[in-house]
Amino acid sequence: MLAARDLFEQALKLQPDNVDAVAGVATTYIFEVLNSYYETENQQRLQRAEPLLARALELDDRHLVALKAKAALLRAQGKFDDAIRAAQAVIAQNPGEPWAYKEVALSMMYLGRTASALDWFDKAEQFGPRDPGRWTWLAGKGQVLILLGRDGEAIASLRAAIESNPADVGDYAVLAAAYALAGRNDEARAALAQYDRAHPGTTVTNFRNLSPVPLQLTDPSYRQQRERLKDGLRKAGMPN
Repeated sequence: MLAARDLFEQALKLQPDNVDAVAGVATTYIFEVLNSYYETENQQRLQRAEPLLARALELDDRHLVALKAKAALLRAQGKFDDAIRAAQAVIAQNPGEPWAYKEVALSMMYLGRTASALDWFDKAEQFGPRDPGRWTWLAGKGQVLILLGRDGEAIASLRAAIESNPADVGDYAVLAAAYALAGRNDEARAALAQYDRAHPGTTVTNFRNLSPVPLQLTDPSYRQQRERLKDGLRKAGMPN
């Protein structure tokens, strides 16, 4: 992200109104937050991205990268209803964009609308079965299936996510929870060990509290549903 941002900023020195570069800089800040690259200063990153996106959309109100980034920014800010509307604006312009369906699904999940979220994750898969970002909606779908108590299906979706992106180490913990809830204890411990190697010291209490969105910004119904995921993490062996 640092290298990409440097190149975008070089482009802006040559052409200050280059909308691709303006949107590109904003996107790097947003992805740094949503991908949990840093533990601090994430609010500042989102604050830097916001005026850049406004500028990009002022230059071109139909710029697809800027519209997608706006939906992601709103989700990162915990403005889930606004994020859904922004993602649906992308779909209205480009109905075959699986990423936008995934964005709707994630915001639906954080609002506690898990059944609706599942439908939107399935729409993402329908439009993007070979998309490089496929792992993101498969992982999200896996978490929703855990919340709905459908652990066997969750395992299949989470394994497919990790197979689609072997660097997706973070979802080994969710997979471990699904295995544990399904009574597959040996597989749960093995999956959790994979996660622990990359994220030592993680506890049930601090698991994903800061990412991909601050937990306190989610709907109380989602936080209540999330207790099932936490129970699975405990059963897998994650310390409380």
